Amino acid sequence: MSTNPITRRLALPGWSILRFSLTLVAAALLAAAVISGALVVFWIGIPAAVGVILAIRAWANSQRRIIGEQLGVEIPAPYQPRKRARSDQKALAMVREAATWRDVAWLAIDASLGFLVNLVYLGVFGIAVYYLVQPLLLFTLFRGSDTPAVNDLGFYEFDTPTKTLLLVPFALACGAAWWRWGELFLRWYSRLGVVLLGPTAKVLLTEKVTELRQSRAQTVDHAAAELRRIERDLHDGAQARIAAMGLTLGMAEELLQNERPDAAAKLVGEARVGCSDVLDEIRRVVRGIHPPVLADRGFSGALQAMALDHPLPVAVVDRLRGNLPAPVEAAAYFAVNEVLTNITKHAEATRIWILVEQVDDEVEVEIYDDGSGGAEIVPGGGLNGLRNRLAAFEGSLKVVSPDGGPTVVTMKIPVSATERPVAGARGS
Repeated sequence: MSTNPITRRLALPGWSILRFSLTLVAAALLAAAVISGALVVFWIGIPAAVGVILAIRAWANSQRRIIGEQLGVEIPAPYQPRKRARSDQKALAMVREAATWRDVAWLAIDASLGFLVNLVYLGVFGIAVYYLVQPLLLFTLFRGSDTPAVNDLGFYEFDTPTKTLLLVPFALACGAAWWRWGELFLRWYSRLGVVLLGPTAKVLLTEKVTELRQSRAQTVDHAAAELRRIERDLHDGAQARIAAMGLTLGMAEELLQNERPDAAAKLVGEARVGCSDVLDEIRRVVRGIHPPVLADRGFSGALQAMALDHPLPVAVVDRLRGNLPAPVEAAAYFAVNEVLTNITKHAEATRIWILVEQVDDEVEVEIYDDGSGGAEIVPGGGLNGLRNRLAAFEGSLKVVSPDGGPTVVTMKIPVSATERPVAGARGS
C-alpha cells in the first residue's frame, strides 16, 4: 500500500469492501467446515473435509496477501509440505497440523468480528459521504422534485433540502472520526490476523534449524572440496617441484665431488629458479585460503585492490563505518570475487559498480554491471553455490537480471553482535 498517508486513507474503503466480502466467504466456509466435520464419520465426508481444508487455506492465503499489503509486512504461509497419500491420510495430516486450527480460528473470528469491524468502518464512511452529498444533490440535480427526501432519525424527520443541512455537522463529525481513527481501527484488526495467520515461534525456530543444518552440510561439503583442491594443488605442483629440486641438488652435489664446479653451479641455478617458482605457487594456494591483502588492508582495501586488478573498469563506493569481523570479511571478499569472475566470463559487460555499506548489523554489497543480463540462480550453478555458502553466515543473495541487462547482485551478511567491530580499530 502507498506510504502517502492521504492516498493510503483514501484507498482503505476499497480494501475494507474486499475484506468485508471475504468475511461472507468466511461464514460460508465455516458452515462447510461444520458440515464436513459432521460427515467425516462417513466415507464421503473425508474427501469433502480435504476440499474444505484446502479451500480454507486458499482463503487464508488471500488474507495473508491482503493484510500484508495493508500493513506493509510479509506473512509467510506456515503449512508443512503436502505428501502424496490417500485422502484419509491427507485429511488426518492436515487436521493434526496446528496451522489448520489457527486458520479455522481466524475463519471464525473474521466471520463474526471481522464482519462487524468492516461494517462499522464502512458504515461511518458511508454516513459521512451520504449526508455531505445529499444536500448538494437536493439543491442542484433534484431541486424542485415532488418527492421529498425523508431522513427519519426517530426524533425528527429531515424531509426538506433545507433541513438536511442540519445533518452536515453530523456528517463532518463522522468524516473526522473516519479520517482520524478508521485506519487505526482496521490496522488493529489486521494485526490480530498477523498473530493467527503467521507462523508460530516454534515453526520459525524449526525452519531456522533446518536451514542452518542444510547450510552447515553444504559448507562442510564446500570446505572438503576446497581441502581436496589444496591437497591436489600442493601434491601435483609444489610437491613435485620440490622433489625435482631435491634431485637437481643431488646431481649438483655429485658434480662437485667429481670436481666439475661449472656444471654444478648451473644445476644450483636451476634449483634456485625452481625454488622461486615453488614459492610463487605456494603463495597462490595460500591466497586462495586467506588473501594477504585482506589481512593487511581489511575488506575495503582488498576490494579496492580487486577492482584495480580486474580487466574491466570497476568503480567502488565504500560506505562501511569500520572494519568487519575476519570471517565476515573473508566471506564477503570471496563472494565479490566470484561474482566479478562470473561477470567477466558471461555478462559481456563494459563497466562494473560496487556499493558496500553497513545497515544496522548487516553488511550489504551491491554489484551492478551493464552486461547482457539473463543471470539466474539455478541448482548446481555458481550463483546457487555462492548463495549456499553465504547461508552458512545467515546471509542472503538476490539477483535481478532481466534479459538485455543490467544485472544487480545484492549480498547481505549479518555481523554478529558478539563480534561487532569498533570503528577505526582492528585486531592484530
